[in-house]
Amino acid sequence: MADKNYLHTAYAYSADGTDRFTTVYPNLNLLDGTKDFSGNWLNSGTWYKNGTYRGLTVMSFNTGWNGGLCKTFNIPSDGIYSMSMLVKVKTGSIGQFVIESTGKPAIIKDIPDTSGEFVTQSYTGTFTTGQTVTMYFRFNNNATTIKDGLSVAGHKIEPGSTATPWMPSSSEVTTADWPKYVGTYVDTNPTSSTDPSKYDWDEMKYRVYLDGIPVGGSKLLSFDLKNLKAGTTYNVQVSQINGNIESDKSESVAFKTTLTQ
Repeated sequence: MADKNYLHTAYAYSADGTDRFTTVYPNLNLLDGTKDFSGNWLNSGTWYKNGTYRGLTVMSFNTGWNGGLCKTFNIPSDGIYSMSMLVKVKTGSIGQFVIESTGKPAIIKDIPDTSGEFVTQSYTGTFTTGQTVTMYFRFNNNATTIKDGLSVAGHKIEPGSTATPWMPSSSEVTTADWPKYVGTYVDTNPTSSTDPSKYDWDEMKYRVYLDGIPVGGSKLLSFDLKNLKAGTTYNVQVSQINGNIESDKSESVAFKTTLTQ
């Protein structure tokens, strides 16, 4: 029997696939104001704006109480959520990535020196409707706080079990915020590679919407929709991309997946 071939698709913000590479199309953020820390952020008095990283405002610890910069979020419906942020830890410091939610023990993970680079920290868990959640980064010891010892950017909360690259919220997103490049390759392994060099990259020409939510993009008018539920009706639309300009979405086409045997 011949081996089965699998089409693998990935997305990125650079033509070589290295900038914010992901094999899962990024979800929109459930938090507002994460690009520039606008709105009501708790403990903002001990942090200050310290430049940008990939277009995101960076906040660094200044002086004072060891409180993590955060914005409270109320879980809208039962399910799995992923929470992530970009963090940087100065040599000699140790940070703590913390998730607090009502009715559950805090999730705490120590993060040592990140060699002067931003790294992504994330947590995925099951939450229930109405739970209040806060995600923040602080020093692991109140006695070791130092100016610029910790820096943060790109807070994100999203539905699902995979933390995808930072995106703004639905009320803030523009065409320019979505990945600009799509990469593909075919082999007999069902698991997609996380090595950008495995993919052939090209500028994205179309974006695909499933029930009004963008789920991917393609340079061709063909697209492999994944993780669909059996026996379920979906509405698909396509828009055309030209740089940072996106056309109106096409007429909606409904289809129903087949039932599993």
